Amino acid sequence: MKKITIIILGSVVSLVLFFGISLLTGYNKLVDRDISVDYQYSVIDTRLQQRYDTLTQLATAVNGFQAHEQTIYDMITSAREAYATAKANGDLQGMIDADALQSIALADLLVLFEDNEPLQASEAYGDYMDAVWGIESALSEARRQYNLSVQEYNLYVRKFPGVLYASL
Repeated sequence: MKKITIIILGSVVSLVLFFGISLLTGYNKLVDRDISVDYQYSVIDTRLQQRYDTLTQLATAVNGFQAHEQTIYDMITSAREAYATAKANGDLQGMIDADALQSIALADLLVLFEDNEPLQASEAYGDYMDAVWGIESALSEARRQYNLSVQEYNLYVRKFPGVLYASL
């Protein structure tokens, strides 16, 4: 009788340990993936801030353009202001919209510089444009990594046993 009680008690303790360890391991994976998503978002935010800072420097460099170039300068300025306002308010959609405005302003600025030979020779322009292209490349990679991180998280919380941990 004692042997059977010990075997049953040992089996119950083993099952409780197994499920407890499984629960902790699965929950920790969920937390790791959630933190990874937050980290990847912060990388995008950092890249957007770099772009904002570089655009500020570019706007200063192009401030002396003639009247027909004023439109592009205004686009850059409004894109910077929209980004700053959206970031201050924590408005993700506003940041996305400001990002689109910044992309359009950069494209128009590139056309302006390509059409204006003296500006092409400007060393400051070249430095800033190299910085902008580097930032755009890094931003693209950061977005790709963020999307992969979100996809991994979403897959985990929708599959078994991740769905059990997510419901906790």
